[in-house]
Amino acid sequence: MKNLFYLFAIIIIASSNFSCNNDDTTSKDSLTISTISVDSFIASPEKWINQEITIKGTVSHVCRHSGKKLFLFDKNPDNTVKINAGGQFSVFEITLEGSDIEVKGKVIEDSRIDEQYLTEWEQEIKNSVADEVVKTCNADGKAVTGQANAENKEVTNADSINDPYAEVKEMRKELEESGKTYIPIYAIDCISLKEIKKQ
Repeated sequence: MKNLFYLFAIIIIASSNFSCNNDDTTSKDSLTISTISVDSFIASPEKWINQEITIKGTVSHVCRHSGKKLFLFDKNPDNTVKINAGGQFSVFEITLEGSDIEVKGKVIEDSRIDEQYLTEWEQEIKNSVADEVVKTCNADGKAVTGQANAENKEVTNADSINDPYAEVKEMRKELEESGKTYIPIYAIDCISLKEIKKQ
């Protein structure tokens, strides 16, 4: 009789442990977000680092050189997240541009913007903005060279409007204000991708 009581007690303890584990799994599953928007991701990408997420957006650009990256946006085309090719996609097709897609992938720290990065970026701009190279754009968005500036006086002040260093200055300011030695840039390594058909 005593042995039967102990056996019964062990079964109750084991079954209660089993149900606690099930509750644990359920609570973890309930925290998993099925799909997030690009804007939600951009708001706090660091909270998703090293996690698998599903993100939905519109493809603004596919890299022409390698096809190994594309960029997604939501409401604002200026706010994009980079998706690296991977999983079932070794490259992305150019035809994806303008498509709405859903990507499952792992969030990674893709690169870091630090003082060295900004200095090299400035040097690249300096090299491409030599006197004989394109300096400004006219009202139609066409490139105007240094020589053309002399003929088109109306665009000579465009240098101050179209500052080629504007992005570098903005990033440097952001770096200084952060109080950190670098700004992490996040991306998503693609695991799977599906196109969302427009209705």
